Amino acid sequence: MGSVAYHGEIWTDGRGYATVRLPSEATSLEPPLEYELRDLDPPSSARVTAELEDGSFTIATDQPHVKVAWRITGHRRHRQQEER
Repeated sequence: MGSVAYHGEIWTDGRGYATVRLPSEATSLEPPLEYELRDLDPPSSARVTAELEDGSFTIATDQPHVKVAWRITGHRRHRQQEER
């Protein structure tokens, strides 16, 4: 299995939450998954509140309207495994 990563930036809402939606090919990601979050503006504490399920995961920050850089890394399921 090969390792694959997706990354981007997202703003949290007025409650400090954001849902990251990955491209459709990300559904083949398998554990173990590694999440990296970095709050960009303003400084806050970002964390994953719901792990990857159905192509999305949720993050939260201590403050609302925080820009967060995210990266998720996992292993891609081989096509042969998908056909089983």
